[in-house]
Amino acid sequence: MDLDVIRRGIDALREYDTDLDLFGAREHRYRFEPPLDEATLEDVETRIGMRLPADYRTFLTRLGNGGAGPYYGVHGVRPDGSWTRFGPFPFTEEWEPPTDDEGYDDAMEAAFEGLLPVAEHGCGYRSHLVVDGPAAGQVWGDWTCVGEALVPQAESFGAWYHDWLEVSLREVLGERIEATVRDETGWSVDRRLLGLLPPPPADDDEQPAVKVLRLARRIHLALYERRDGDARDLVAQAHAVGADGDHEAVRLALAEAVLLREEGRSTDALTVVEHAIPRNGWWLDRAWLHRLRVELLLTRGRLDDAHTATEEHIARCPNDDFGYVRRALLRVLTGDPSAAEEVLRADAPLGRGLRSAGHPRTTDRTPTALRLRARRLSWECHRWGHAADAPRFDAIAAG
Repeated sequence: MDLDVIRRGIDALREYDTDLDLFGAREHRYRFEPPLDEATLEDVETRIGMRLPADYRTFLTRLGNGGAGPYYGVHGVRPDGSWTRFGPFPFTEEWEPPTDDEGYDDAMEAAFEGLLPVAEHGCGYRSHLVVDGPAAGQVWGDWTCVGEALVPQAESFGAWYHDWLEVSLREVLGERIEATVRDETGWSVDRRLLGLLPPPPADDDEQPAVKVLRLARRIHLALYERRDGDARDLVAQAHAVGADGDHEAVRLALAEAVLLREEGRSTDALTVVEHAIPRNGWWLDRAWLHRLRVELLLTRGRLDDAHTATEEHIARCPNDDFGYVRRALLRVLTGDPSAAEEVLRADAPLGRGLRSAGHPRTTDRTPTALRLRARRLSWECHRWGHAADAPRFDAIAAG
């Protein structure tokens, strides 16, 4: 295990996943528990009758006795636990539990010899570290609670952890890049973020839908780095592959519309967005389409159409804060900032504030939602040439 890589990666996830949107992040919050000292761990190993795999020992004694990691986080070990000696795990290949009742309990008990749970997936699913037997050191996934299999997941704890870290960084940092490109103009390129972003996985022998989604992410990255020509080539590649399903079609439309916007072709961008909106992509992608449509209408000076599009955005994506912010913004753009403030306060209880900004999910979201939306509205005032109205909303954002 590369401890420096892990520490840098966890620091980056904590910094950039401010909403704790990554699966399981709300449980571990990218924090480690205090590490175990070597003597305490050796005492546990004496009681179980064997030494734990080296990379898991390193995690426990150098990083933390549990904490940030795959799924809901890595389990530590309880020094005061009631430990028993482990027997050998009998399998080296996928194993399915018996389907009949006779001998079921004995078979299940024997199957879990030599396994130490290291992570909970939720719904009864787990990852286990094999501590004894021919597969010792490997991590296995457990779906037996629904009658499915025990399956090898990784050759080692370290490989399992590094795979999760790489995928998580790609997801979190990639989404940060996409959000910047979609929501802002004139952005500055964060070279540190690019330095943390793992290289994309190889796309050989992929299904077309997966390939289109990866190309769409690469389009946003090219735009973020101001490589518009490369982005155009990637759009052509994605169209050549074919985006037949709604999800990949919406993702590709978003990327292409942003490219057209950056090329100054707002009318063409609006055409792409309007064509994609009826498709049934993921809810957040649909929300992005509605956000972009309103922005493009505002760019074209079509305030009445922007108002209609904003109300459709709110109706179809009621959990997206941007719709409510834009509803207030339109009052500012028509010269009535007082009405904008009234709308902002009236709308505050609505929506769940998904991915609007970093904040804890409170039981009563009204004060939090109001501050976050006011902060965004202030930014929008500057963007659309109404900087003089921004202090009114800055004061609300300050609480």
